[in-house]
Amino acid sequence: MTTPSDPDETLAGFRERIEDKMRQADRIREAASSVRAEESNRDGSVRVTVDQNGNLAELDLTEGALRKRPEELSSEILSTVRAAQTRLTERMREAMEPVLGADTETLGSVLSGMRERFPAEDAEPREGAAASTRGEDDEEFDEFDWMNSRRR
Repeated sequence: MTTPSDPDETLAGFRERIEDKMRQADRIREAASSVRAEESNRDGSVRVTVDQNGNLAELDLTEGALRKRPEELSSEILSTVRAAQTRLTERMREAMEPVLGADTETLGSVLSGMRERFPAEDAEPREGAAASTRGEDDEEFDEFDWMNSRRR
């Protein structure tokens, strides 16, 4: 038969474990809040950065982007944002592994939630997919320089 342990010692052990978990939670929160993902479109004219929640944090457009048709540019911005969001799971894993160490259950839970929110896209959008919606009378539209508000 074992002798009961000292209640003060048991309580001190509980407090220490709780404080360790609180410190770990602070490190997790700090690491997660710094996660960001960047992505560029194929020609580099659109570059986006999303934060840990998948929200657009930065949008950089080159002059080449501004020469595109509005619907084509919109489509490229949105697909580039989605591509950046799918990178968040990997970025979160990179940020969390040093904090969580061998706690693979918590890490798995965090990453599972990220994959659920930002699933990998099955296929990349086709090159020129936005251009396929053009009408016959849109050729004149292509000759307009949107950046300088004049015809080319």
